[in-house]
Amino acid sequence: MSRLLESASLQGPAALEKAFQPVANALGVPKWAGLVHLSILSCAASFLLQRISHVLGPHLFPNTYPKIKRKQDDWDLHVVGWVFALIATPFAFDLIRHPSAAIVLDRAYGFGIAEARLNAFATGYFIWDAIVSAQHISTQGLGFFLHGFGCMLAFLFTLKPFLLFCGPNFLIWELSTIFLNAHWYLDKFGLTGSTFQLVNGIFLVGAYVGARLIWGTYNSYQLWMLFFGPKADPRAGNVRYLYCGLNLLMNSLNFFWFRAMVLALKKRFVKAEPGARHKRIEINGKLSSGSAAAAEKKRATKRE
Repeated sequence: MSRLLESASLQGPAALEKAFQPVANALGVPKWAGLVHLSILSCAASFLLQRISHVLGPHLFPNTYPKIKRKQDDWDLHVVGWVFALIATPFAFDLIRHPSAAIVLDRAYGFGIAEARLNAFATGYFIWDAIVSAQHISTQGLGFFLHGFGCMLAFLFTLKPFLLFCGPNFLIWELSTIFLNAHWYLDKFGLTGSTFQLVNGIFLVGAYVGARLIWGTYNSYQLWMLFFGPKADPRAGNVRYLYCGLNLLMNSLNFFWFRAMVLALKKRFVKAEPGARHKRIEINGKLSSGSAAAAEKKRATKRE
């Protein structure tokens, strides 16, 4: 699949590269100029897909979409995230197995066109993600905004070029998104606690633990060793602190969300003790589920 990313057909317009070069230089990401068309395409496609989902949702799912008025925006956002995960994950997996030769020789500053194009594509998606998660922070939660904004910065600054290898290795986290979004839709289709959701839940936990907690932690260790280990690259400079901070943030969110995910699955498949009180657990980006839930209930009361 990496050959597709190396195809000459993905070369951007020379005029656009020339016009954008001063902006890319000012941002400290000069290689972005020749790749910005992929970021624009990815970002525009995300907004377009979000709109298409909103328009077609009532017609394709007449018994479900119109009934979730307060969750229609979430539905549309999940569609976009699902499509991105389905596209990005296979390319990321292939580049992990078959990295560009320049990346193998120099993990810090090596430039591989396949990795660069994938990272530019991801940058466009995360620009969209940061914008919409900021717009819907009351329902999506602060965590999703921090994740989207942090990923946008992380992928953008690989286009210096710097740490291009991180793109595929951390995009593989999106593998769990495929099953997480399926879990969300099964709830909306009234299949909560069904066999389908149980099987999907098993894959969700496996993908989350494997891709985010195990592989993610391993690659985080590799990243920190590249910066601070015995053979640390002295060229990294102060930008390494940005990546270390973002890495700590993303890993913290991963472990925080894992707890919420396990509790949500347990709520659906483990019978409660007699007399126990239940509270619905959503898998979202809210960092304080109690206060956020209370705020949402208050807003809902006002609307009613």
